Amino acid sequence: MIRLAARGIRAAWEPSSGHLPELEIGGAPVLHAAPWRDDPAIQADASIPVVNRRLGGTFTCAPFGADDADHGPPHGLTANAPWTVTRAAPSALNARRALPRGRIEARIALRDGHPALYQTHVLELEAPCSFAHHPMIHAARGGRLSAPTPRASLTWQADAPVFAPDQRAEGWVLPTPDGPRDLRDLPADPHEEFVALTGPATGVGWTALSRHAEGDTILILRRAEQLPLTMLWLSNGARTAPPWNGRFRNVLGIEHATCAGAEGTVAALSGRSRVAAEGLPTALPPGRHVIPHAILRLPEPLEITTVELGPDLILGTEAGPRTVPFDGGHFA
Repeated sequence: MIRLAARGIRAAWEPSSGHLPELEIGGAPVLHAAPWRDDPAIQADASIPVVNRRLGGTFTCAPFGADDADHGPPHGLTANAPWTVTRAAPSALNARRALPRGRIEARIALRDGHPALYQTHVLELEAPCSFAHHPMIHAARGGRLSAPTPRASLTWQADAPVFAPDQRAEGWVLPTPDGPRDLRDLPADPHEEFVALTGPATGVGWTALSRHAEGDTILILRRAEQLPLTMLWLSNGARTAPPWNGRFRNVLGIEHATCAGAEGTVAALSGRSRVAAEGLPTALPPGRHVIPHAILRLPEPLEITTVELGPDLILGTEAGPRTVPFDGGHFA
């Protein structure tokens, strides 16, 4: 494990799998790591993909989901295989690994007094590939989402769905067996659900979760033209097979991507999917892609309405504007 720290923030990154299982900002945990990471029986079970055995915090997916094109592990080698560390400093690291369709470099950095994990991934692709970030957040008693209003919200078949499967709705309200329900309010009952949101495709894209019990807000930023799809993985105790065994509870994955949602790599590469039908790209083309991403923690519950980048981060909220220390050049 490589440990990073700066004033007010610390993180740990695992080169054996590419997962970042620990992130603490302002003395509070931000990301969720699976409870079986220290379970010897689970770790010894080679029938379970590494991405599930080591499931922790955040990682990158290249490709996202099922790799039915190159027949690799789910979410790709980026989340299942060792990386080579090329630089390690007290508050930053660089690492790289080869992919079936090219190669990737990770640059992770912390800054004194900035409540943000800065990530940049550089992909040198020889063939098209889908890509996603996969941060997971624990909200002990639920929370409230905020983001630009989606043009479309798409559901798929799920193991224990909250919303009606295979639906398309405009905005936040989705059909359920009990009537319409606002996606922004996280469900409390046991569930296993996956929803994808399409939205503005330019500028700095953002998704925030105000956590009720924790009394804070987790904010995730990316460039919307690079990662135009927001996927929400809602998981609360409904998976019972190993390694889950009903232990993965009150977790929300906020996964920004260029991919075909739940339809796999072949669908992403073909351009024929429900996401492509919404006018979104579903794979990065060959060439060089520099993809910035940031995860922040704000020490109060906020319903964010706007995000602007300057020398700092300027947030519009229902309680008034907030200025947050942030390196605006990260998204330049």
